[in-house]
Amino acid sequence: MTKTMKSRLALLLALAMMVCLLAVPAAAEDNAPNEYGIKTYVALGDSIATGLNDNTGTNEDAYGSWENGYTVKLAEKLNLITEESPKYMPEGYNFDYYTSPNKTGFRSWAFPAMRTLEIRHQVDADYDYERDRFAEYWLDNGELNEQLGDVNAMIRADIADADLITLNIGSNDVLLSQLRITAWDIEDEVGVGASDIIDLMKSKLGFADAPTLPEGVDENKIVLEFVPKFLVNVMKGYNQFLLQMPKILKSIRSQAPDAQVVVLGIFNPLHYSLSLTDGKLPVSLGEMIDGVMLPVNLAMAADAALYGCTYVDVVDVKTDGSMHPDNGGYEDIADRIEKKLRAKTSYKDIRILSNENQAAVRWGEMTENFPGISEKYFSPATFVTRAQMVQALYSMQGSPKDVAQAQKFIDVKESAEYYNAVQWAVGNDITSGLTKNTFAPGVAASLKQVATFLYQYDQKFSSKETKSTAGYDDALTWAADTGISKGIGKVAMKTALATRAQAVLMLYRYAQL
Repeated sequence: MTKTMKSRLALLLALAMMVCLLAVPAAAEDNAPNEYGIKTYVALGDSIATGLNDNTGTNEDAYGSWENGYTVKLAEKLNLITEESPKYMPEGYNFDYYTSPNKTGFRSWAFPAMRTLEIRHQVDADYDYERDRFAEYWLDNGELNEQLGDVNAMIRADIADADLITLNIGSNDVLLSQLRITAWDIEDEVGVGASDIIDLMKSKLGFADAPTLPEGVDENKIVLEFVPKFLVNVMKGYNQFLLQMPKILKSIRSQAPDAQVVVLGIFNPLHYSLSLTDGKLPVSLGEMIDGVMLPVNLAMAADAALYGCTYVDVVDVKTDGSMHPDNGGYEDIADRIEKKLRAKTSYKDIRILSNENQAAVRWGEMTENFPGISEKYFSPATFVTRAQMVQALYSMQGSPKDVAQAQKFIDVKESAEYYNAVQWAVGNDITSGLTKNTFAPGVAASLKQVATFLYQYDQKFSSKETKSTAGYDDALTWAADTGISKGIGKVAMKTALATRAQAVLMLYRYAQL
């Protein structure tokens, strides 16, 4: 094993460890806070990102249906798409997957047949891109430029504005373009046009009907000419991918240093194919391509780790008859990405927390119901104070301004930032002072007190089914029954002080009820 490969494998292992630590559970139901902190999602890629498959597109409608693709499914999970989200459909194009550039939370810039060469052209203003025969055949997007202006400049502006970027690329470098190039290479020799050659190969794999070939043409000769040259071209595509992929990620990361960047691996749609050579070769074409996919995906994962991106493996995603994921496969991809997303926060000290607790911290930050102690630190292990708890509940109620003075405490000055919160909490029977004249705002609250504060808040303000008619002494039972105190032992709930991490988690769970 070379030194470079060892380095890449080490990075891959490091990435796997990071993913285990940072993965978060699926998002809450619609209209719940977006716990990932993602307001703008930009999708880059090829036909996989446009949602193409047998159920969504044909050769005449090659762009598919964006509603069925993994990108839109993911955007919906992140609450970035509504019925009112504007869409852009260039005149003369029979597709409907573009959202209005620079105007919405989800922006798709994916095109079918894209390779790493074209993606780099999109994201790198300094790249000297030259259109080759394959690009001329598939990727004439002049109409889009005429209507929108400098599309690549718009793409780069969107990247700079993004909280989340997904990228799927590479399969056309290795497979689609090489199918077409190999067919062009042999069409004169076998006396059959490139499109018929490709249709013949697809028919052998069960992806298309067999074409009508000229009389006397030997199909086996075409196959035997095609396969070895195709494998050579596949390796050329692999080398092209290895060269371009790290440069693409470097360019994206330089423009979006703080965004979450998700890189999808490549699946092999020919994995289950039978031999095309009637036993003349010892392995099937699918098995041979598997041998290329593995190092491609390893290289992609290593590049992703190098530039602080998240790699998502999709090698086993279910496909349809057009060499694309089926509808369930697209849903599966969206689920896999969401599970790898991290709750975005500026705090540097929360990564040791559980996935749910990180989501809770992000919720507290976004809603301003339970912010950190500074812009950079949340301080999860310090104890929550009584003042912090009543401030959180006061914020959850909308911080009403007209608060009558319920009781004057000698340790709560009118100039204190928590003065109104204390008066509101006492006036609404959420809590009371520790003594007749003191509230003890800086005293640490116990887990039992946190549960009691929430219980009393629920009795006063909630119209949900969580509201109980039980008495004050049943606050701990109520917290356990609703799942608010899940994972905290009964003894601890009765005796231990509450950390800020525990407090925000209980508040977050209550907000999700």
